[in-house]
Amino acid sequence: MKEALLDTDTLINFFKKDTETLIKTKKCLSEFDVFSISDISYFEFLKGLEFRGSLNKKIIFDIFVEENKLIRMSKESIKISASVYADLRKQGITIGTADLLIAGIAIHSDMELITNNQAHFRQIKDLKLNNWK
Repeated sequence: MKEALLDTDTLINFFKKDTETLIKTKKCLSEFDVFSISDISYFEFLKGLEFRGSLNKKIIFDIFVEENKLIRMSKESIKISASVYADLRKQGITIGTADLLIAGIAIHSDMELITNNQAHFRQIKDLKLNNWK
């Protein structure tokens, strides 16, 4: 199994205790000990909690992030994201900025992106994908 970067939708499924996601997260943890999430997914998840005013869930999520690995954008991952944007745009394909940045982080870190959002991400060459749903 390749080291996994959890996309925002996978984090949501994990915290909703989706059975399929929990089974696959157990397998991932048996191999890598921690989860990896991007700083973009951290922001996306946290903004949802802020909007809902869910203090208890924010505390739980903060503990989760502290106990796992937060992968930050780098100059190299941003360059990859910009290149992916240009390649897709030339084909008439547009993908949201957050997804482009997450893809750049996954490619640069040589990680498999775990996402239910296969439609957007499968169009990105060199991005390894898996779906835990």
